[in-house]
Amino acid sequence: MPVPIPRAGYERPLCRRYCSCLKPAMILMHSRPKEQREAIRNLVQLVLTRDMATFNPDRFKDWIKDTDARFRKTGLTLQFEIRSRAVHFTIKEIRTSRIAFKFTASSHVPFEDRDVVMNVEDFAKAAH
Repeated sequence: MPVPIPRAGYERPLCRRYCSCLKPAMILMHSRPKEQREAIRNLVQLVLTRDMATFNPDRFKDWIKDTDARFRKTGLTLQFEIRSRAVHFTIKEIRTSRIAFKFTASSHVPFEDRDVVMNVEDFAKAAH
C-alpha cells in the first residue's frame, strides 16, 4: 500500500494514540487497584449516559459531594471545572496528587461555574 505524501505545513503525529495517553502524569489504568478502576469506570459511564442539563446548581453540588466521598474511600478525589457550560472532570490520587483520569461530560449544564461555589470545609465534612 503506498504511503500518502503529507501536505505542506502538515506534521504527522509521532504516535497513533491519543495525546492524553502520552502525558507522563496520567496513570495507566491497568496498574490501578480494582476498586479504583471500577469507581472511575462507573463515573465515566454515569456521566456519559446522564443528561447534565437536568442538574441545577444545588443538585450538582450535592452530587459532586456524594461522588467525591465515594472516591475518597478508594484513595481518589474528584475535581471538576465548568468552562463554557461543559463540565471537565479530573480524578486524582489523594496520596500523590497524580492525575488518574480526565474527561469531559458529553452534555452541558444550564449554569455557570460561579453558580456552584464549593468550600474546602464541605469536602472535609463529607470525608469524615
